Amino acid sequence: MTYSSRLTFNSRERALPRGHAAIFARRVQTRRVARLCHAAVCSLALGLAAFALAHVGEARDGTSGRLILAEAPSNAAADTQTRKKAYVWSASRAGSMLRLRGFVPSQEDRRTVLGMVKAHFADLEVEDRLKVAEGGPPREQWLGAVSFGLKQLSHLKQGSARLLNEGLKVDGEARSANDYAEVKKALTGPVPTGLTILNDHVRPPLADPYVFIASLGPDTLILTGSVPSEERRKDLKELSRRLFERPMLDDQLQLASGAPKRWNDAVEAALRALSRLDSGKISISGLALSIEGLAPDKGTAVAVSYQLKRDLPAQFSSSETIKWKEADVSGNAGAMIVPRINEIIRTDNGQATGSLPLNPKSPRSSN
Repeated sequence: MTYSSRLTFNSRERALPRGHAAIFARRVQTRRVARLCHAAVCSLALGLAAFALAHVGEARDGTSGRLILAEAPSNAAADTQTRKKAYVWSASRAGSMLRLRGFVPSQEDRRTVLGMVKAHFADLEVEDRLKVAEGGPPREQWLGAVSFGLKQLSHLKQGSARLLNEGLKVDGEARSANDYAEVKKALTGPVPTGLTILNDHVRPPLADPYVFIASLGPDTLILTGSVPSEERRKDLKELSRRLFERPMLDDQLQLASGAPKRWNDAVEAALRALSRLDSGKISISGLALSIEGLAPDKGTAVAVSYQLKRDLPAQFSSSETIKWKEADVSGNAGAMIVPRINEIIRTDNGQATGSLPLNPKSPRSSN
């Protein structure tokens, strides 16, 4: 049996059964409706998109409900071009190399800068990648800022000086404790006209190993070695004055970076132990602490050793060589008494008597 897609048929084709013809007609009509709906939806979407593009920046007033048209934002790239570009100059030092980067106002100013570099860093190889560009601060002001930055960099073992328009950043490790003090003084004191210090990340020189020594004598406590900061130096001096009854504190500490973790706790524990001795010395090198000295008695010597083991941070090790007076006197009694006896025998009111004067309060003197 042959079916036709048309509702009518010619004489050579058999007529569709009534039920089949109805089903076929509904299917054809459904497909046509679907195509018409799809076309309508697409047309509506395109119309809405065109309307939105035509009204960019349109907003609705919340009070009156009317539409407000706003201007479209300007091109971001154009805004970036109109902004003032930062005028950057930098000099960085690492090993035997000095690198120059950024902008310089003219070739003449480049030669001036290279002359400054040669004056401060005669022994370094210079890599010059400066570019001539306008738009920086006034020439004399800029050259003064560059000179000041190079001066600070000359005190650093490694680091950089960086100018951003009128602002200066200095970073790095000082060559010595004296160099560190010079940089700190310069960056916190008067600076060239128009210059602003943006940051100061200069560190004291690195000490390896990190050593701290305190020596206790009859009248003086001497502090030598390294200390992390001026604030910590002040704290240690105040602690020493509380712990030690000595007329003089001799501070010979030098600023240095590289202190191990819990260094402050280790130093305080060591100073407290030393304060219980009549004389002695503590030395901290890295994570190893040693103490030696003379205690007033055996109990104090034992207590000092116990105190160090209790208060010293776990990562530190300690060794103790502590004597006490009883052992020292008993072991050298003959050497201390005999010379005194001989002196008394030789002299009695300026004349040799050949006899040892007796104590008038002794039992023998009353006989």
